[in-house]
Amino acid sequence: MKRLVLLLQLASVLGMWIMTSQTWAGARISETQQQVEITGLEAYPQITVSLVVWLLLVFVAGYVKSFFGRFLLSAISVLTTAILAPTWFESASGSLTILSQRISKLTGVSDWASQGSLISNSYYNHLAADLFIIFLIVAFASSMTRYWLPAKGAKIIELKTRIDDLPQW
Repeated sequence: MKRLVLLLQLASVLGMWIMTSQTWAGARISETQQQVEITGLEAYPQITVSLVVWLLLVFVAGYVKSFFGRFLLSAISVLTTAILAPTWFESASGSLTILSQRISKLTGVSDWASQGSLISNSYYNHLAADLFIIFLIVAFASSMTRYWLPAKGAKIIELKTRIDDLPQW
């Protein structure tokens, strides 16, 4: 079971990497007829750092056996998922504002409201963005399962406090 979860975790991280390297948005500038495109990695630089952290977590998780280590891995996974949360909402809305910096460099217009009137034939690649979100959810779920799934043949540690050791009267 742990190997299956490991393969699922690696496949989902690889899937996230592939989906973010795809073109997420594009448009044509009306005046110059230049095509402007941006990938998920270019639009959201935090994705690269998060995916590297996720790959490190995949390999470190095999060596962590303690409760505290599992807790730390879980906390890092939750925070890494939280860092990627803005892409979730951006992909749902299909906002073309991720093109703003590229259009600003090409036209010199820095206001998105004005840039909107300069572009035509715009598109947002919902398939790549939404598949990235699905792979993110699968990676998070498989990571949590892998961290907390007991190893084969390992005894289950029962958590106790000092109150549990008080004498029964």
